Amino acid sequence: MRIAIIATYTHPTRLRIKEPSIMQSSVPELIAGLCPEHAEVEIFNEKEADLPLDRHWDLVFFSYLHSYYEHTKVLSTLFRQRGMTTVAGGRHASHFPDDAAKYFDAVITAEPESNVPALIADFEKGELKPRYSLPSHGAAAIRPYRYELIDFTHNKVRLPGIEASRGCPFTCNFCVLTGHERYRFRPVPEVIDEIQTRMRWNPNFLGLMGDAFVFLDNNLGGSPKYLRALCEALIPLKKTWGCALTFNVLKDESLVKLMAKAGCRYVYTGLESLNPDSIKAMNKGQNKLSEVDAVIRRVFSAGILLSFGLIVGSDGDTNEYLHRLPEYLADLKYFSVTFLGIVCPYPETPFFRELQAEDRLLPGTTSRDYDGYTLCHRPKQMHASEVVEHFQRLCHTLGSLPNVARHYASKLMMSDLPRYKQTILFSGPEIVSIRNPVKNPARRYIAGLDAIEAWDAEQMARLGLTPQVLTGPGTAGARPTPAPGLAAHG
Repeated sequence: MRIAIIATYTHPTRLRIKEPSIMQSSVPELIAGLCPEHAEVEIFNEKEADLPLDRHWDLVFFSYLHSYYEHTKVLSTLFRQRGMTTVAGGRHASHFPDDAAKYFDAVITAEPESNVPALIADFEKGELKPRYSLPSHGAAAIRPYRYELIDFTHNKVRLPGIEASRGCPFTCNFCVLTGHERYRFRPVPEVIDEIQTRMRWNPNFLGLMGDAFVFLDNNLGGSPKYLRALCEALIPLKKTWGCALTFNVLKDESLVKLMAKAGCRYVYTGLESLNPDSIKAMNKGQNKLSEVDAVIRRVFSAGILLSFGLIVGSDGDTNEYLHRLPEYLADLKYFSVTFLGIVCPYPETPFFRELQAEDRLLPGTTSRDYDGYTLCHRPKQMHASEVVEHFQRLCHTLGSLPNVARHYASKLMMSDLPRYKQTILFSGPEIVSIRNPVKNPARRYIAGLDAIEAWDAEQMARLGLTPQVLTGPGTAGARPTPAPGLAAHG
């Protein structure tokens, strides 16, 4: 039996562009680890390389984000016409299983560890069901990834990734985890064993990236007690790693030092905004802006590169705040931004339900627009066009080469820990990548105004497919069972 596992991708510019980077979707390796030994498995990540459309597989698993749905259903339709059986999974499929069922032979609406093996067994017996929603067996059921299937030639800077936990204990109103996924973690010995015995390392750059990996967790610090135990166990391995966690964890100085001792050299946190009104509107109370400067200095001094994600378009945002944002960042001398986006009301979030109740979703919004780079609603204090203007200006400002030079100058000498300087140098391209979403001058960045990718539009017209509109009453549908393992890392 031949199985393909595909992480689909469409670029924020809506042009045919690949974007190799350090962290990539590891869903294909996850699903591959759940396939039977007798299966011939191939994995593909469209963010790194084009998908070979002339190949044939018996069974094809698709993992996709909301904004990749139209592209993914085009691929599924083409494959089904050639006799292949296709499967959809992930948060979008979990939330819209009835819509997905029109374009895929089966839909997984729960975690993969229980459902992928059951689906494959049914397929081999000729008894495939249209939907699979077996309950989760918990984080301890997470199986080792198939790291040997990763092709580092397509993405020379990629690092292997691993899950230690799933979910997040916080309830930010714009987050797809809120109300759908509780926080839980794997036994520490299992995580350590997977790193020691299963993980395969990036051989590029003369081995400079060897023995380095990333934790794929939404929030590795969801339990500080667990994070401490994990760090203690990581110390003897002498590996280098990065992770994402919430800002509140970094206020614990002893924990930050322990992370650095355990090999942590990179932390990403979604600070989201420097505007207290915007933080309040997001229900993101764990971010205390008055503590930002001291925490940033402490983390860098410990030997860890701390980078942030910022979003614009929140209800607390104003023209004055967004205009002065570069000044605020300059005041925080060591602040590093590696992601800038537009706040996105994903359909399964409290934020979406709030906007829907207030009739503030923009007309004509489709699943393609829920990409984190397109304004899908009317903010309370700004016009849509103003948000877009600020977003484009900030992308060019924060992703500029002078900004990277300031980043290097202010941070390169802050620590002498092994691989700290190397991490700082590798972070430069991540900062420059902030400009990538605005490289298409034809893009409007307002929902309903931008065409989808030309190839997808052509195929959809030929196949008789229509975009999924996500603005009307009842859009959210029935409350789904989440499937984090199929899409959490896309």
